[in-house]
Amino acid sequence: MASTMTSKALFLVSFILTCLWKSSFEQEIFNPLDYEAEGDGVTDDSQALVDTWDSACEHHAPAIFLIPENTTFLSGPASFQGPCRVTPTVQIRGTLKAVDSISAFHDPGWIEFKHLDDLHIDGGGTLDGQGARSWPHACSYCKKLPMSLRLLKVSNTTLSNLTFVDSKGFHISVQQSTSIKVTLLNITAPGNSPNTDGIHISETTDIKISGLHISTGDDCISIGQGATDVHIENVTCGPGHGISIGSLGKYQNESDVSGVHVRNCSLSDTTNGVRIKTWQGSSPSQAFNFTFQDIVMDNVSNPIIIDQEYCPDATCVAPPSKVKISNVTYNRIRGTSNELVAVSLVCSQSVPCENVILQDIDLTMANNVTSNATLSTCSNVNVTAVGTQNPDPCLTKV
Repeated sequence: MASTMTSKALFLVSFILTCLWKSSFEQEIFNPLDYEAEGDGVTDDSQALVDTWDSACEHHAPAIFLIPENTTFLSGPASFQGPCRVTPTVQIRGTLKAVDSISAFHDPGWIEFKHLDDLHIDGGGTLDGQGARSWPHACSYCKKLPMSLRLLKVSNTTLSNLTFVDSKGFHISVQQSTSIKVTLLNITAPGNSPNTDGIHISETTDIKISGLHISTGDDCISIGQGATDVHIENVTCGPGHGISIGSLGKYQNESDVSGVHVRNCSLSDTTNGVRIKTWQGSSPSQAFNFTFQDIVMDNVSNPIIIDQEYCPDATCVAPPSKVKISNVTYNRIRGTSNELVAVSLVCSQSVPCENVILQDIDLTMANNVTSNATLSTCSNVNVTAVGTQNPDPCLTKV
């Protein structure tokens, strides 16, 4: 009898421990609809979204922060901060829609994730920035137009399988972060929408971007100061301003940019192809170890361009730029240009570009252009040309 009781007791204890163990690792779902959100696309659900995140962040076990299907949450600025006990997985299956009034925003971001490790965001849903009313004010509000998604001081993070439309400012900004992977995004805004970069990267190390379709009114991807170890591949870009390193040197004491590799991308109807741009009169910094490889251009202006006399608003300090550019390789760049000059390498008189390599370049005139052949132009740069060269390279010595 005692043996039977002991066996039952052991079974009961084992059962309870198993249940406790399972419950501690189940991913509890945190849904804003359970935190007084309406999810009707009309009511401002900002506070409910933050309250939901805070509860998920405090949860003792893995959790899911869920934007459910067939819902639209209207929101002003919402900051989802850590550190958390266990960083929740973010599943955006429905739609987040920004309030359209710019007066609601005082910070750089609309949706912000901050101070988090092991963050994973996906779900197949949409972030709608409702930027159309803000774009006419782009000049007066140029430093205030919010990014749709801001990743700030995050690490070991993935962002995947989402759609971004009509951001007020940049669609995505990654800042002061490490070990980031961005895949399978669709990013769209009208071609005339100002400052609507697809993705902007700064002060970030080890970021991999692949499988994106980007159509915006500014750079598809822009790489700013302090970005290192950046890998971009299989990105379709256009319309927009192309894939840009820079602009660099606008501010004092900017961090160096290095190790940017762009491969297997296609650009169509963009105002630039692959570009490096630095401000006139910039303070000293370095930009080096860049590779642009297997890039296809279709009716692109300035397919290959280094512009160290960048000055978009005619208020720049007099040249030259003091950003030192070196070790840049263009390999297997092909397609069509709608400008006569298909390769333009305009470097700084103060710190000329060094070790720029053109290898197997084949850029012809687009069908809508009457000129017979493309040209190259360059200044203050040492160029090495290898293999096929169309247009003929300029090999001007410094």
